Amino acid sequence: MHSRTYRAVAFFLLCFFYLSLANAGESLKDLSISLPQDLKDFRKIRILVIRNKPDIQVSCKSPFEVFDDQGRSVFKGASLPGATVSAAAAGIQWWKEIVPGKFLLLRSVGNGVRVSNTGLFGDTILFYKNAKGSLDVINELDLDDYLKGVIPFEGNPQWSLESLKAQAVASRTFALTRMIERHDEEYDVMAGVFSQVYAGKRIENERTNDAIEATKGLVLMYNGKLFPAYFHSTCGGATTAVDLVWPVKPHPALGGVECRFCEKSPHYKWETRILPSEIKEKLAKHGMPVNEVLDIKTGKIDRTGRAHIFIIKSTWWEKTVDADAFRVWFDPMKIKSNLITRIRLKEDGAFMFKGRGWGHGVGLCQYGMKYLGELGYGYQEILGYYYPGSQVTEVKEFKE
Repeated sequence: MHSRTYRAVAFFLLCFFYLSLANAGESLKDLSISLPQDLKDFRKIRILVIRNKPDIQVSCKSPFEVFDDQGRSVFKGASLPGATVSAAAAGIQWWKEIVPGKFLLLRSVGNGVRVSNTGLFGDTILFYKNAKGSLDVINELDLDDYLKGVIPFEGNPQWSLESLKAQAVASRTFALTRMIERHDEEYDVMAGVFSQVYAGKRIENERTNDAIEATKGLVLMYNGKLFPAYFHSTCGGATTAVDLVWPVKPHPALGGVECRFCEKSPHYKWETRILPSEIKEKLAKHGMPVNEVLDIKTGKIDRTGRAHIFIIKSTWWEKTVDADAFRVWFDPMKIKSNLITRIRLKEDGAFMFKGRGWGHGVGLCQYGMKYLGELGYGYQEILGYYYPGSQVTEVKEFKE
């Protein structure tokens, strides 16, 4: 998107908090991933588009067929004006009929499948009854078809073609990395802000489709291995090292670079007003109760000026809170980054935060990418700058 959402910001920062608790004392994660020798199982990506709903509305204009979890055809027709799919004690209910089993699989070719008010998605939809007894909805489709519903959000279709190509390669690399990591899980990525934003067929655009086609089969590698090609909206002057943001091993391609190219971003500078009561509420919600918040300061400042802890003083005691996680708890739309330039206590008792940039600050700066494209740099040059030492590599199995 011209970075209209905080997408992976929320997902990756939330991971920092929960993984840091779960992995305390364990070895740090290595981000490099080898490509499997056989890639036939990685041509299609599984996207969680709806989570934990008791019932789902579904429709399509093309011929369709529904299969149970044994592969048996249970419903079909020339079109589907509308149906309600619900979780039932004995299986999954399609209108009034209950089909035993853990999931139903709907296939339709041509115009896509409309799922509740969420959107129009690719042609294979899985209705899966989860452990809570509600429905998860998973869209399965070819990787590049998925990107067609991603790149118009993760880049602006009006940006230069070279910028859009850079975004396409980064997004494809991120997606393939997740597909390999989560091969044995229920899904690979989520559709919303906790992963790359995927909005389905409704946002497909000719220019972004051209960028995807022009880079077909291309991913980023470092020393012959994939790595998650993180990206964010606006770095605010420099990208930061991945190991400062998440509990992972340092990675040379994600070590951070200076960036003078995003100064025209609408998110380059920002300020927001936050009440002490809001901070108290968020801390209590996440198991860190305080009394009245008197002051908040930044700590553990990295070379880019980003704070990685907040020091919060209350009438009880002083607490140290992970800044990356706190942004997500609070609201990444308000505290846009942890590159905080000033926190001032106003006369009305509110805190005024000032900062630069939007997002976690790791990897590709999208507004920097935009400007470099306008200057005439090619997509490989853009990617090489933000992921130093990486190589754009063709995966022949995805080129077909």
